[in-house]
Amino acid sequence: MAHSCDFALPIGISFYTFTQIAFLVDTFRGGTAMLRATEYFLFVAYFPHLVAGPIIHHAQTIPQFRRIARDAWDASDVAVGLSILTIGLFKKLVIADSVAPFADAAFTHAAAGPIPMIDSWIGAFAYSFQIYFDFSGYSDMAVGLSLLVGVRLPLNFASPYKATSIVEFWTRWHMSLSQFLRDYLYIPLGGNRKGHARRYVNLMTTMLLGGLWHGAGWTFVIWGGLHGLYLVANHLLRTARPVQSPRSPAWMSWLKRVAVLLAVTIAWVFFRADSIATAFAMFGGMSGLHGFGTTDAVTLSWLTACFIVVWALPNTYQIFAHLRPTLPVRLEIAGAEPRLLVWRPNAVGAAMIGAVFACCVLTISKFSPFLYFRF
Repeated sequence: MAHSCDFALPIGISFYTFTQIAFLVDTFRGGTAMLRATEYFLFVAYFPHLVAGPIIHHAQTIPQFRRIARDAWDASDVAVGLSILTIGLFKKLVIADSVAPFADAAFTHAAAGPIPMIDSWIGAFAYSFQIYFDFSGYSDMAVGLSLLVGVRLPLNFASPYKATSIVEFWTRWHMSLSQFLRDYLYIPLGGNRKGHARRYVNLMTTMLLGGLWHGAGWTFVIWGGLHGLYLVANHLLRTARPVQSPRSPAWMSWLKRVAVLLAVTIAWVFFRADSIATAFAMFGGMSGLHGFGTTDAVTLSWLTACFIVVWALPNTYQIFAHLRPTLPVRLEIAGAEPRLLVWRPNAVGAAMIGAVFACCVLTISKFSPFLYFRF
């Protein structure tokens, strides 16, 4: 990420800050049980989620700490945890880090001067996929690490680029942050209980603060504001044209999916750019103001592969759904179990995970931190 910082903060400070905010608010409301000091410190400092989420809740986590203190070690959790950890590592090292140079090149070009249309669109989509697989990979790794000690974390990432609306996108992307903002900001502000106008103000306020949570810069504020406008527009459209049928034609669902990805990608430009000027330089290129440009087969191959993975393949939770690797999830969010690519605790499953791990080891060439380490 191109943003600079004049002073250093502890890694993942926002995640353990948010867990304690939730604990303090729930304690004030009378919604917490008596805890021993060791339980509270373990909850605050629980490593698998600490660096980049998910944001854990005391009511979900502390009972599990108490259970594992008295129950026997479960070898099946270890097998599933190692497998999910390996898949997350693959997403980060093999996919996210492979498309990152395309995004870096485009945004560096835009920061220095005009950029052609193809180069800018490739850079924008490359960053969309980089942050997708980077954050999805870490989310998987957190779930896998936690399973090694028998604790199930909440699902934090459920194929958000398959969403057919911005509202649905935010029920699939960084799900624990969305729930935190809903429960501790949007609802206390009044939610949707005080009329449509107040609801839209509350949505905008929540998303603007969500943008500031990611970084104290105008690019993050604009990113949050764009998503606030997207959500307001989505709710206005639903109010004006209520859904008549629970199922849409397949082509309509795909059209909505493409529209959501385009809207999210446009917002990611502000999120990634090191300044507003760089963001507008990217948009100038994306609109074709500076020529058409060219690309190469390797770049197109990587982006095509990313589109296939995010749109056509099941997510990690679906692959392991029958083993319940996370806390309970609504089926409409998690997705149905796939017919293929279902992990089984047998020799074939072990061989496949071993091959995935070998690919990860072979791609390690330099230090490459997760994007969400800085938040």
